[in-house]
Amino acid sequence: MRTLWMVGVCVMALALGGAASAEMVQGQVTTIGHPMMSVSGTGTVEIAPDTARVTASIITEGETVEQARERNAQIAQRAMAAVKALKLPNATTKTLDYTMERVTRDARVSLKVDPAKWDIPWKVSGMEIRDSNFDVSVPVTLGYRAANSLTVRLQGTREELSAGTGKVIDALMAAGTNQITSVAYSLEKDDRSAMREALTRAMKDAQATAEAVAAAAGRKIVGVRSINPGYARPYMELRQVQATYAGRSAEAAATPTSVTAGMLEVTATVSVSYELDYNAGDTKFLPAP
Repeated sequence: MRTLWMVGVCVMALALGGAASAEMVQGQVTTIGHPMMSVSGTGTVEIAPDTARVTASIITEGETVEQARERNAQIAQRAMAAVKALKLPNATTKTLDYTMERVTRDARVSLKVDPAKWDIPWKVSGMEIRDSNFDVSVPVTLGYRAANSLTVRLQGTREELSAGTGKVIDALMAAGTNQITSVAYSLEKDDRSAMREALTRAMKDAQATAEAVAAAAGRKIVGVRSINPGYARPYMELRQVQATYAGRSAEAAATPTSVTAGMLEVTATVSVSYELDYNAGDTKFLPAP
């Protein structure tokens, strides 16, 4: 009998304890998400170009198409031969475009018209038609113009490009080209190492900005939510050159042209979302109603 009483007491205690435990955990926990902050960073790396392009124009005129074409072809051949004679390593020459057009001039002709000799089927009320003079423009062919553009492509170190570009310009102008229109430097080799370095600098820039802003707000960075990198290949450095050979003195022609290849920029950007630490009370326990 005493044993049964003890069992009953234990069962009742377990029941009461279970009910008490269920009542203690009953409720709702609300967690406020980490405050977020998004910043961007930029990183730039300078790298030497490995390719240069010199573009020249050859413009010739003649009374006939054949004259214009022949004169242009002669200058083009001399220009390519002059570049070849420089014996620059990895130098190639090609034609970019070729055009042939008719050269005209408007000639004005004055015509005198006698309206009385016209059979006009209507009458002009209140007006008297008198003799009139008309000026007419008539295109007159003066000749033909041939235009040809040549580009010389060089490859090498920055120093080799600087020296070679000046020699190419002098050779082209001495051969009879009318104008050096542009000198462009670019990067054609693998630039992945420069890209990674630029991305590393961009990430450090974003991190420094985020830490400064967080400290000013009295917060700390506790995590990174997302990173979006971006990368831009270095733009071609294009230099517009307006150079003509006509009228240069012998002393000026004997002075070599000096051209210096500049540095190209590899640029990377990142957009980073950071998580900041909580404020006191950001996590709350709400008791059950």
